[in-house]
Parts: sequence; structure tokens; C-alpha cells
Amino acid sequence: MNILNIYPAYRSLLVIWVMAIKDIRSSLTERAFMITSIIIPINFLLLFLLFALTGGQAPTAIVLEDKGPYAQQFLSAMEHSHSFIIQQTTNADAQNLMKKGQIVAIVTVPGSFDSLLRQGKQAQLQVVLNNLEVDFTNDIRRAVPLAITSFYASAFPNQVVIRAHEVDTYSHDTGYVQYLVVSLMVVSVMLGGLLQAGSNAAREYEKGTIKELMLAPASLWAIQIGKILGALLLNSLSVVVMIIVIVFLIGVWPEHWDELFAFVLLLMITFVALGSLIGTLVRRRQAVIPLSIGLSIPVFFISGAFGPAIWGDQVTATITQLQPVYYGIAILQHAFHNFTTTSTSPAINGFILAGFAAVIVAISALTLINGRGRGVVH
Repeated sequence: MNILNIYPAYRSLLVIWVMAIKDIRSSLTERAFMITSIIIPINFLLLFLLFALTGGQAPTAIVLEDKGPYAQQFLSAMEHSHSFIIQQTTNADAQNLMKKGQIVAIVTVPGSFDSLLRQGKQAQLQVVLNNLEVDFTNDIRRAVPLAITSFYASAFPNQVVIRAHEVDTYSHDTGYVQYLVVSLMVVSVMLGGLLQAGSNAAREYEKGTIKELMLAPASLWAIQIGKILGALLLNSLSVVVMIIVIVFLIGVWPEHWDELFAFVLLLMITFVALGSLIGTLVRRRQAVIPLSIGLSIPVFFISGAFGPAIWGDQVTATITQLQPVYYGIAILQHAFHNFTTTSTSPAINGFILAGFAAVIVAISALTLINGRGRGVVH
């Protein structure tokens, strides 16, 4: 039976499936590009995660010349301030660590600490500060007085007449790494989709097979959707690895598994379609990789990766709402942590993201159709 006589809907589905299988087979024969599309997003996730793990708290040595209960209580206050990586050591070892650049500060509790406090006298804590890097310097300058205040309020509750009464919006705190890793997952899905679909689309022009697609008696809508489906299946490899790393290795478990799978699929469709559009426009795989990375990194930083974007300045908060990564981070933060980080609800964010996906898929297909209309196949 001639394929042209097959029922149109079935014929379109057949074209979609054939195109998806074709792109998957082509990618498997060119493993270098496929492996690159899988490894780069995972490396992106691990690189920023290592940055967060090593940069969140200031490495600090504390020298206890007094072993009394107040000195121990002060040490506990510093350890629970969430601002220091504490090393309790001797003065000589602390000075050696400072010379090697392994610590930011040395806090010395004098031998008279407990006796001075019992007598109601002032006790001086010497803080030797390596003020080479301003971020860590300011962290120490803020955190040490806070630790002192926390210690004093606990040790002498009757003398502190003003206390903060904290009322939490959420039932539990979320660590910096636990928050950041979800944002990293979104941008990694974006990068993987751009690389995989962009490479697949550009390959058609490099190999000259775009001519066959343009001249084929098939709907270019079906052809483009098939290419998106193929890239989607390939991109799922890196996404599965990322979910395994985040959930089972890092230990960040989703609050809503159904939202996680639904929204990740929606994000994959959005960014795979965008990658297909980029590949159709640039037509060279060597250009797809730097363009994808160059697009992903700035979008990552302005989309609320380190905290809700609406907490920032108004101009940036407004601009970032014009692109899908902002909504992707918001809905995955809700899926993992049950957070609402935008002024709109997760359902609305999902609808907005679905709108982005539909528009980008349509534009990518129309770009291919426009090429057929103009006879552009090179």
C-alpha cells in the first residue's frame, strides 16, 4: 500500500516514529557527540555542586585556652551558627594553618574567659582574620558577633531582655546545597536538551540529509516532532543519571514525585524543541556546543538559582520571568521541597511552562517549513 494513501493521522504518527528512530540510530553511530551531550550537563551539575560544598562556610580555627563550661558553651554556639567550618586546635597549629592559607580566621578564647564572665567583667576574644577575600572576611565579621550574641543569650538568659521569636513559613529548613542542586538540575536539563537536539538538527545540514527531508512527501510538522521525540529519548539518559545523583547520592528526596516526573518531562520538551530550533538555525554542530553553554550559564544566574529571583532587584526579577528557566526552577523547587518561590502558584507556573513548550515547538517546526518554502536546504 502506498504510504500516501494511509490515513493521514496514522501516516503522521508513522513519520514521527521513523524520524525519532532515525535520529537515535544516527546518534548511536556518532558516539562522541552523544556522549558529549550526556556528560556536559552532568559535569555542569557536579561542578557547581562542588563550588557550593566548598564555599558555603568559612574555615575557622578556634583555640580554647580555657576549658571551662562557658568556653565550651561558646564553642557550641560557633559550631551551631551555620557559618563556620570549625577546627579546634592549638595556637601554634592555628598559626601554621593560617600561614598555609587553609583557614580564614583564628578565634582565641583566653584562659580567663570563664572567670571574667563569672565576675561580670568583659572578656576579649581575639579574632585573627585573613582579609584576603572580602566575601569570607565579611562572613566572619558578621558571624562572630552573632555567635557571641547567641552564646550570651543562652549562658545569661536573665540579662538578655530582647529575644527574637522566629515563626517559620515552612515546617523545615532547606540547606543551601539542597536548594541549589534543584536549580542545577533545571539548567542541566536545559543544557542537555540544547546539545542533544541541536546536534541532531545540525547534523542533517552537515550530512546533506536535510535535502531528503525537505523533498519527502511528508508533513514537516511530523518530521520536526519526530526529531524532537528522538532527542527527547536520548536526553532522558542524562536526566535519569541526574535524578539518581540528586536523590540517591546527594540525598535530596522529592516531596511530590508526580510533579517531578511531569515537570521534568515538560522541561525536556521545552529545551529539546529549543535545541532543535538552534540546530536548524546555526546548521553546524561545532557551533551548537558553545552556543548552548553560552546561553545556559547567564540564564542560570538570573533565574533564581541561588534563591528566589523575586527577592532580587525589580528589573532582573521582571526580565527573568520572560524565559522558561525561571518557571522551571520554581516548579521543581515545589516538587522537591514544597516551596513556592514565585508570585504565581505551581499550577500556573506549569501552564506557563507548557505555553513556552508549545510556542517553541511551533517555532522550530515553522522554521523548517519556511526553509522548504524558500528552497533552503544547504
